[in-house]
Amino acid sequence: MGKTKQPFLIILILAIGVLSLFILIKSTKDPSLSQSPSSQSPSESIAPKPKQENQSTMRSQIPSPVKDPVSLLLIGVDRRRGDVGRADALMVITLNPEQKTANVLNIPRDTKTRLVLGKKTARNDKINHAYSLGNGTSTTVQTVEKYLDIPIHHYIKVDFTGFRSLINLFGGVDVHVKNSFSYQGHHFQKGSQTLNGSQALAYVRDRTGGSDYDRHFRQQQVLNSLLEKGTHWSTLLKLNDLFHVIQKHTETNLSLNQAWKLLRTFREIPTKNRTTLHLTGYDQWQPRYFLIVPESERLRIRRILRKHMELPPY
Repeated sequence: MGKTKQPFLIILILAIGVLSLFILIKSTKDPSLSQSPSSQSPSESIAPKPKQENQSTMRSQIPSPVKDPVSLLLIGVDRRRGDVGRADALMVITLNPEQKTANVLNIPRDTKTRLVLGKKTARNDKINHAYSLGNGTSTTVQTVEKYLDIPIHHYIKVDFTGFRSLINLFGGVDVHVKNSFSYQGHHFQKGSQTLNGSQALAYVRDRTGGSDYDRHFRQQQVLNSLLEKGTHWSTLLKLNDLFHVIQKHTETNLSLNQAWKLLRTFREIPTKNRTTLHLTGYDQWQPRYFLIVPESERLRIRRILRKHMELPPY
């Protein structure tokens, strides 16, 4: 095993988490509503290499992940044949190394907001459309920054198909099905079983039965299994294939050194100190579906994140 490939294990572990987390908020409410509004593909490649042009403009210096508060945006892009691709999942993670605390915020893809579209005229639309209507990652980062009023220091973008590829490469994920159910042509029998990539995708996306708690439980099972297999020594035997998957499906502005420090910081934060935040709102059709988040709710989340990142309060 060459030394030049070892550092990609760092990106691999992060990518596994991203690929798993990004499907946590993958909406299946109405697939017809998620069609891309543009046919022009952003001029970006998906590859695990630093891309500094998408760096935050809200802070002049990049903080140290081992001593300064830092933010990370996880972008899950769903691409289909003949399709531009959509940022169907947006997750913001803020870390405070000194406090040993972390906040994780899921931003629903249908959240209505003012999009930052670079040289194009700004418009009100779903927040995930900042990707397809603008310049891909850069306008997505800027839109999220404006929405939350915090700097986004780093991002990791993953292609949705990479989720299936990684699971298949690891030989599937092990889960325990609490109650039998069927979804998208897949039947899940009660009990322990190993799921392939397509089965795992259906397993975590099902919204037809049970509660949100049940769905989150299933998602956590898949995440834990992925992380366990991804950090097992046998992973070293699959480095070439893993490198290919990551090269094809992942892009980040993290350097290898930054990725390692960020991963180390996150690992040192106790589970009880990792807080999941939720944006609450109400449904609205005008005429398309939107999630409307009241300004008071957005300000509540802004204050929490700014305080956690030790930024000046409002």
